[in-house]
Amino acid sequence: MESNPRKLLDEFIPEAVGKQFVIPVYQRKYTWTVKKQLVQLIKDLEQLIEDETKQKQHFLGTIVYLENIVEYKVERSIVDGQQRLVTMFLMAHAMKSISENEYRAREIDETYLQNYAEKADSRYRQRLYPSVADGEDYTIISEGRFDELNKDSSSNIVQNFLYLQAELKSLVERYTFDRVLYALKRFSIVYIKLDDRDNAQQIFESINSTGERLTASDLIRNFIMMNKSNEEQTQLYKQYWRKLEAVFDNSKGMEDFFRYYLAAMTEEYSAKHVLYQAFKEYWHKERESASDVELLQKLVRYSEYFVNLYYKKPDGKYLEVLSDFQSMESMMPAPFVLELSEWYYFDKVISEEQYFEIINVVNGYQLRRYFNGDDTSRVSKAFPSYLKHVRKYVAVHGFENIVDIVIYVLVTRNQSNNMSLPTDKALKSNLSNVNAYAMRLVRWLLEKIENRNNPATLDMSNLSIEHIMPQTSTAYWEEKAGVSGEEYIELVNTIGNLTLVTKPDNSAAGNKDFETKKKIFEDTLHIRLNKTLYGMSEWTSEAIKNRSERLIDELISMYPYLRSNGNYDHDGSRNIFLEAHGIKASGYLNEDGTVIIYSGSEIYSKIKDIASDTLGEVRQEMLDKGIIEKTIGGLQFTQDYVAPSVSNAAGLILGGSRNGWDCWKDEDGIIINDSLRKRNSK
Repeated sequence: MESNPRKLLDEFIPEAVGKQFVIPVYQRKYTWTVKKQLVQLIKDLEQLIEDETKQKQHFLGTIVYLENIVEYKVERSIVDGQQRLVTMFLMAHAMKSISENEYRAREIDETYLQNYAEKADSRYRQRLYPSVADGEDYTIISEGRFDELNKDSSSNIVQNFLYLQAELKSLVERYTFDRVLYALKRFSIVYIKLDDRDNAQQIFESINSTGERLTASDLIRNFIMMNKSNEEQTQLYKQYWRKLEAVFDNSKGMEDFFRYYLAAMTEEYSAKHVLYQAFKEYWHKERESASDVELLQKLVRYSEYFVNLYYKKPDGKYLEVLSDFQSMESMMPAPFVLELSEWYYFDKVISEEQYFEIINVVNGYQLRRYFNGDDTSRVSKAFPSYLKHVRKYVAVHGFENIVDIVIYVLVTRNQSNNMSLPTDKALKSNLSNVNAYAMRLVRWLLEKIENRNNPATLDMSNLSIEHIMPQTSTAYWEEKAGVSGEEYIELVNTIGNLTLVTKPDNSAAGNKDFETKKKIFEDTLHIRLNKTLYGMSEWTSEAIKNRSERLIDELISMYPYLRSNGNYDHDGSRNIFLEAHGIKASGYLNEDGTVIIYSGSEIYSKIKDIASDTLGEVRQEMLDKGIIEKTIGGLQFTQDYVAPSVSNAAGLILGGSRNGWDCWKDEDGIIINDSLRKRNSK
């Protein structure tokens, strides 16, 4: 490693005659802006101009580069310092454009901008080779085709050049060309030249750990592209990485996608702060059997699946299934459905019918839990685990029964824990009494019910949700409903009291009586939800409750409780569960007495004093390893966990010493001491 101070325009760039500064593909686009950086830079320049001693310098920062020999040409690949280097080149181009005569322009060209020993059409003619994303705009500037610049462009290259050109021209008019150029030559840097012994990637990461934070996707791009020739970087960028950028319009969106992709590959979510490190570990492992090109091809494939699932407007035979999936706006199942897409589109191990049937299973699982009011955070990290189990079972049983396997993993294995599929009874109980008006998907549900089995699908985008019995109570409505106060408030927002009408009708209806409202709703009698209302003579609490029940029955009919036909894991008779202190856990009792505690099982947060030290340490270790996690209600398992005995499993879950044979129950609700233990002893 070599390090020295240098004046940027007076020494560092001129010393590189015959060489080329290259902005590698892994670097971000040029990001300096007029407001944030250039206004201050011009002020700093003006101070240097007015310096009477003519000795002051202005330190811009550090430039780190790695020198490579490519086709017998010397390239200085910029590891850090792109922004200040590109800006100084833009300043040189601006000074050339406002030069007093062609001789001064030629002098600036030869000293700073071009390698005149190279042919005019050589890529090495220009002293700076910008990033691929900025290349077109920079070429226009370097060739002096200023009339082709789009003054309204969002390109920082264009806007900064135009600003610098105007400001430098103003300074030249005030101070003379030579005086401004002499001041520019007093901008200084410290350069660091890396050699083969230096780890450029590590240095890049270290440098960028401070200042403007690079996203994980920025770092991943660097990791994949670095240590390759500029030509290879450019090829990989154009063929693959650019496709990713086209899908995700910002690095944050791409970062989220990488989390879902990595979860699909590794079967566990990586926290955002360790995503980059986790991705590197995954990539290093995959490089043992696949090339970077193959891995990038796979990334692009999965990004296309992501677009189809989440962004692209559904159409075709399975329009309804995909529309339902998108309506939920849930990223929770992303790792699961991404891998499912790979099985269908690329591996071709499942059929089109299986693919969309599984997505419909996922829809039903999510929707029933949503309308049951279940905490989504509890299942947010479960889908990578679900994928792990599905992979395990299809490895043994094949893909023929893949739909049933998915139902088994999502429903059967979760029957007795906090990620269970709500029963019809539970769903009716919750949705009959909950504030449905506050639920984001209630409008979607009303539209879904309206269009179900309707040969002419209605466009209801211009409709709004109307409370049939108004939100603001009146003596008339309290009398009709037979409720008041808190009871009225609870009843008015239930699903049975909601319908869809035009926005003008919504405003006109207000607090009016039921007969008047029916006349106002005549505009929407083509909506079946309102036809039923029009045939009623009064609107009472009983009518609201009955309508709630009918609408919930429609939901249940559309998304029925799912049941698996098989047991792909173990003998079902050895499935066990535990309920106490408001928590639920489920598992499997192995023949050797060990217990598999299933992912999603809850843990009672309190610990008995007598067990506090040891058990507290065990739980903390499990938290550190990600085996369990904190939730709103306490703790829960994020993955299956094998406990050495039924008592150990019970004690771990309930927070103290327990006789597990008396705590756990079998699938029939009988304590295992009276069932499984006696069965084993025979």
